Amino acid sequence: MITAVGAAKRKILITGATGFVGQSVCQRLIDRGFDVQILLRDPSGLGKIPLKLGASIVLGSLDNESALAVACDGCNQILHLAGMAHAGKRKAKQAVATNLDGTQNLVAAAIKAKVGRLVFLSSSLAEAAAIGNGDVTAYGESKLAAEQLLQQAAKDRQIEVVIVRSVNVYGPSMKGNIARMIAMIDKGRMPPLPEINNQISLISAADLAQALLLALDAKVPSDLVITVTDGQQYCITEIESAIYRNLGRPMPRWRTPAMLLCCAAMMAGLVSRMTGGSISGRTYRNLTSDNLFSNSEARAGLGFEPSTTFYDSLPKIVEAIRAKAN
Repeated sequence: MITAVGAAKRKILITGATGFVGQSVCQRLIDRGFDVQILLRDPSGLGKIPLKLGASIVLGSLDNESALAVACDGCNQILHLAGMAHAGKRKAKQAVATNLDGTQNLVAAAIKAKVGRLVFLSSSLAEAAAIGNGDVTAYGESKLAAEQLLQQAAKDRQIEVVIVRSVNVYGPSMKGNIARMIAMIDKGRMPPLPEINNQISLISAADLAQALLLALDAKVPSDLVITVTDGQQYCITEIESAIYRNLGRPMPRWRTPAMLLCCAAMMAGLVSRMTGGSISGRTYRNLTSDNLFSNSEARAGLGFEPSTTFYDSLPKIVEAIRAKAN
């Protein structure tokens, strides 16, 4: 665990501090003695940054060279969390501009400022893009390209780099397929899934934040890629049952035939953007496909130990989703 001892003179830059994971990182940094600087693209997000953090704010985006120079000046380390997620084909160019070009701009500024180490938050979707099968997305492809850019800088000994690949992240402010599934079940708008035995990996936002902080000081090879999970293997059928229990709704005794639900999901995908309540074909595939990863490297390389599970966190997640819907 990183403590305030020896950290008082360290200056750290954080990008993406107002995001889901970024807010957890900020909470964990409080009282640890870092001199924190935050690159803030949108001033309206200032209220998401804890006052107790005592952070300095640099207004600017990842395409603003002068803002990046100011943000990196005097910094010893960088936590690069900013990125565009949930990017479909229509937003592929925007994903590249944010996730790849933005990272390229940041690392160039960091090298000029002689920053010692950059910890990059990537995604397990980068691995899918690397091997060319599974759920290949514009987001995953842009993250993979950013990883390769950073690895080259590390190989050239311009800066130390640790890449942390996250699996799907859970917590009270979570988004994505499982959050959508919870909301739809609560509204009675989602039929029970087929009996499926696929398994997935997950990680809490708080535990991911801890892994990212550990990566700042971990004695690992520069340019290392580490996948972080909470160490559990989750079955979608069991997750579905747990969601019904936490919602206080009876689990249906029947199951939707797999082919029927798949066809319905594909059709619903055609109107999902208009209704905002459909489960698309891609969502269906993600819910019914394996997405399992090991966290052995995170344990060995970072000394990371997860503190919670999805099931332990589910009551607060349900509470937050219901509060948002009301």
